[in-house]
Amino acid sequence: MEIIKVFLLILFILILLVIATLTIILFISFLKYLKTSKNDKEEYYELLNRNIQENSIVLLGDSLTEFYRVDEFFHGYNIYNRGIAGDTTDGVLARLESNVIMMKPTKIFLQIGTNDLNEGKDADYVVKNIKLILTRLQEKLPDTKLYLISLYPINPKALLCSKLMVGRRKTGTIESINRQIKDYATMIDIPFINIYPHLLDDLGNLKKEYTVEGLHISLDGYCVITKVLQKYIEE
Repeated sequence: MEIIKVFLLILFILILLVIATLTIILFISFLKYLKTSKNDKEEYYELLNRNIQENSIVLLGDSLTEFYRVDEFFHGYNIYNRGIAGDTTDGVLARLESNVIMMKPTKIFLQIGTNDLNEGKDADYVVKNIKLILTRLQEKLPDTKLYLISLYPINPKALLCSKLMVGRRKTGTIESINRQIKDYATMIDIPFINIYPHLLDDLGNLKKEYTVEGLHISLDGYCVITKVLQKYIEE
């Protein structure tokens, strides 16, 4: 009887190790896909920008923007999604001219920075690059209305896989970035849209109903975001 118990325990541990190994392999493969996909999307957006309509509204960012079905949420508006999954502040700076500036939109909503944190960048680095993005946009598009959106909260305990998805992102760092970019937006007279508190639960984490796996936003979460953004889209 004891031998059977030991055998079952060993079998259980082996199964867990196999599952963990497969999860890590899939995650690494997903990251490699994102890197390749990012380059393709950048070129894709550049091609699409040759046929855009005038008086456009652009949402610029990473996967939190790309997965946001803005055409479904904002019917009747000439709105374009220029989010790329896996993108960083450096990535946005590199593609700013071809993906956004050449569009000459009337409004730009910027939300970027969370992937920098997962790459080990600190708050100062993210803030510095966000400032550079805004400065370049102001220089190249002086007639375009700019909006700066806060970074969103995270929840490393939403699901079993959430800690892996959240990675090196920390709530304290995100809150520090939000405070600094809010102050900077105020200083240069750009509206700062603080969506962060609208997505929190009672413990200060990203609310489970508003997230897919602790990092990305669910449909319910995007509904909340839409309610906050609506007045800025309409003005």
